Amino acid sequence: MYKIKVYVRHGYFEYSVDNMASALEHAEVIMSGGTYRRSVGDETIEFHPVYKVKVCGPDLKSEYLDEFKRT
Repeated sequence: MYKIKVYVRHGYFEYSVDNMASALEHAEVIMSGGTYRRSVGDETIEFHPVYKVKVCGPDLKSEYLDEFKRT
């Protein structure tokens, strides 16, 4: 199971998907559009600007580790 965390201004939304390929695809689509669409009840959809997306789950370790440097 993989968790998608979608970070917006006031926190983050989280949901799960079954496999890594789906998780990575969800993250890429959300980030490329820059907006997270969320159903609220039966007749309302919210749209939130996205700051970042995290995918959490097994086997995501990379052999190409990077470091963040502040400028």
